[in-house]
Amino acid sequence: MAVKRVLLSEAEPGMELANDIYDNTGRLIVPYGTILNRMIIERMEEYKIVIIRINEKESGGSSKENRLEDSDIFKQPGYFEKIKEKEEFKDFTKTFHTSVNEFKSLLNDVVVKNSEVNLRQMLEDVNNIIESNKTGNSMLDVLNCMRGYDDLTYVHSMNVALICNMIAGWLNYSEADTYILTAAGLLHDIGKVKIPKEIISKPGKLTDSEYEIIKKHTVYGYEILKDCPIDQRIKNAALMHHERYDGRGYPGGLKGNLTDEMARIVAVADVYDAMTADRVYREGICPFDVIGYFQNEISVYDPRYLLLFLEKTAEIYVSNKVLLNNGKEAKILMINKGALGRPMVMTGEEIIDLSKKKELKIAKLL
Repeated sequence: MAVKRVLLSEAEPGMELANDIYDNTGRLIVPYGTILNRMIIERMEEYKIVIIRINEKESGGSSKENRLEDSDIFKQPGYFEKIKEKEEFKDFTKTFHTSVNEFKSLLNDVVVKNSEVNLRQMLEDVNNIIESNKTGNSMLDVLNCMRGYDDLTYVHSMNVALICNMIAGWLNYSEADTYILTAAGLLHDIGKVKIPKEIISKPGKLTDSEYEIIKKHTVYGYEILKDCPIDQRIKNAALMHHERYDGRGYPGGLKGNLTDEMARIVAVADVYDAMTADRVYREGICPFDVIGYFQNEISVYDPRYLLLFLEKTAEIYVSNKVLLNNGKEAKILMINKGALGRPMVMTGEEIIDLSKKKELKIAKLL
């Protein structure tokens, strides 16, 4: 039976799930084989699920759109595959993993041996990665190409530090504040080293009690860092990066500007990396799908930082070739400020505003 990926916003009652659905912590929400109804779809929306897999037999698998997505044109090498072929990218991966391993060792020394936080050395590892990117592509692009590698605490933390460093540049932060924000991203998940490995590495289906243990990593992180001679904003990011602007986060349920400014920036970088990463329990998704998702979540994150991040991310792909879900190649002409995930594109001599053509979307970067 053929399987098709669809955005949750396009899901309809009667479709049959072709995969288990988990939240971002790996907790099972809806099992494989479930026939969707409106209540189940709404439940997945509450858990911020963006993309699902469905069995085509139950969802009209003979439709033109479904046949198109199985055609050879959708299987051709895409934008990220081309980056991976570059020799510069292969050199980058070596530096990346060397730096992550050094960071892992330093972090474990803090937790296991009670060593001081060697922030200078940790950030030197970050800078080594930044300087090693000679691919000509943005750091976000290169990180997207790293998917498929082990993407647990240490790699994720390094990714978030690199994304925070980019955001600091977009905000015109001073060198000192850039240093602090990058460090905040690097150490935001330090508390996870105190979570049992069998829980942190579990490939899915966390129990409610296991999920509650996972949530404690924010408090554990603050406890590890609280007596370290480092900037308070770094400690706050470890504690507050799961707080949400609308007050629905944890551990304190803090709302709006009650959380640290840098923690609110780290929250955006943290969720972006988690959503675009390949996990054992779900597949990383197209950047424009993530951008569209985030823009619908404007109340959840600080809009000042979220909209800046989304706009800058979308701008990376202006003039890039893409494949639309109708099988046609197109070129991104400009970004729609009100619908950043649905830009203006040109296919042949036709200019299409994807914000007004809801049936069309970017299926793949070429």
